[in-house]
Amino acid sequence: MFLAADIGGTKTLVALGDQAGIRYQTRFLNDDYAGPAALIEIFLRNAREAGWPARAEQSCLALAGPVPPGGGSARLTNRAWQINAQELSRTLPLGPVRLINDFVASAAGIATLGAGECLTLQQGKADLAAPQLAIGPGTGLGVAARLPGAAGAGQVMASEGGHVGYAPTDAKQRAFLDFLAHRHARVSVERIVSGAGLVECHQFCSREAGRAMLPIAPAEITGGALAGGDPVCARALDLFLAVFGAFAGDMALCFLSRGGVFLVGGIVPKILPRLITGPFLAAFNDKAEHVELAAAMPIVAVLSEDLALRGALATACLKT
Repeated sequence: MFLAADIGGTKTLVALGDQAGIRYQTRFLNDDYAGPAALIEIFLRNAREAGWPARAEQSCLALAGPVPPGGGSARLTNRAWQINAQELSRTLPLGPVRLINDFVASAAGIATLGAGECLTLQQGKADLAAPQLAIGPGTGLGVAARLPGAAGAGQVMASEGGHVGYAPTDAKQRAFLDFLAHRHARVSVERIVSGAGLVECHQFCSREAGRAMLPIAPAEITGGALAGGDPVCARALDLFLAVFGAFAGDMALCFLSRGGVFLVGGIVPKILPRLITGPFLAAFNDKAEHVELAAAMPIVAVLSEDLALRGALATACLKT
């Protein structure tokens, strides 16, 4: 049995499984734990009580942050957790522990997706030998690319593309950049295309509408937008989607993702109705002389929220 974990800024998924897939899985809220060792220890205890082996032959932890070469130690970008692979292997029955970026894991998990787990937003013309892009917002904004190989294998390229500078595409977005520049020393795309970024979109749209910039949770914004009862929430979500679409198109051009663009992460399924009808696709394809190239790239929304966990499990099962 192998152990896999998807450790994000807000939540952590942990699973036991093998080459056939996940056998036992639990979701944890990170605020309730001092670090990953504490929640993995509880997971193993619960697994034992449920009749599963409370140890792993090998383990792979997917982290929401950059992982240095060698993957011995890494720190989450949006949470003050430092994770050391050797320390975890020494103190818990995890076998050899490997650390990878969470979007490397998401890209590795693409090969596990079934037809019912994806919704096609743009049909395009898929080239199965071409790179595939995994991209999506959550606590942060992740990007990685997969190069398919024989028999479902492939090579995944890590990226911190979500931290590139924000490039506005019209007058409204230029005003939004000016709004953000007064709040942050540097405005990356992640400042906008993330849960916290959606709140920034709402505050900007509130100011534009002459409303007070009151605290609001991302779920309240998406709820107000999708229900149709709050025009400011609707404008905020459309601004979010326009920036997301333009950026996803830029990253697809960077990697020439003719194999498909996979929109992943916890936010994607929650905003699916507006992702289909809103400005995302138009912004993705608005690429001047490369509009035909962008329009030929398949785009799918991944409905499953455990893609990175599956990719981490597939990585844990690999021989070291």
